[in-house]
Amino acid sequence: MPTTRVKLLAALRDLAGGAQEVLVEGDSWTEVLKKLLSQYPGLSSVLSQDGTPRPGFLAFVDGVDSRLLDRSRQAKEIVVLPVNHGGDDRFQWITWSQIDEAVERIAEKINNSGFRPDAIVCIMRGGLIPGRLLADRLGVEDIGTLEVKLYISPGQRGERPFLRQPLTLPIKDKKVLLVDDVSDSGLTLQFSVQALSLYMPAEIRTAALYIKPWTKLVPDYYAAQVSKWIVFPWEVSEFKREVNGQESSNT
Repeated sequence: MPTTRVKLLAALRDLAGGAQEVLVEGDSWTEVLKKLLSQYPGLSSVLSQDGTPRPGFLAFVDGVDSRLLDRSRQAKEIVVLPVNHGGDDRFQWITWSQIDEAVERIAEKINNSGFRPDAIVCIMRGGLIPGRLLADRLGVEDIGTLEVKLYISPGQRGERPFLRQPLTLPIKDKKVLLVDDVSDSGLTLQFSVQALSLYMPAEIRTAALYIKPWTKLVPDYYAAQVSKWIVFPWEVSEFKREVNGQESSNT
């Protein structure tokens, strides 16, 4: 039976007798976490009986958010951490002023790199506003979009990205800047780069306002690294509706 290294971050170590790493045997990541829970009952506030993290906690299996994975997948390493491990609050509310500063920082990095995009492609919906602002800063007139679905609601994701709306702009033989708001797992950007490559551009570079420490794809250009769940100013009402809906369903 394979052995998995489980790492506990932040205050979770106190729930496991101070252990920072635990070696656990199991054929799947969920079996590993169930056995971990059996070994350390204090983790019952963190892990469910089925081996999945409870709301407010995350598990990364070999660097991938467990919510994106089949429960029968084997694992070499699992990292368990609270969602709010980056600060006191679970969510980070971004202001328009911070957006403007982030866009300015990214535009400066792009100019300093010598890259001159012929077109900007925005990943809908989060990349629409950052992409338009970058186009203004960089003097790029050709702007297109494509829509890739991955996130469902705060703290929840679909199992895999899929192309919901194809590219709306011809980019053959052009230098393209692909823009999103945040690179969290990195799957959205990875999938979008693959999708754009089918249109035969001369070059693709990526940009995101923010990245997460665990992302699988670090964009060519970004403004800052953030650990919390980000709430952007253009999605405040939508965010509140979804959170209220989750709370109602849990009562």
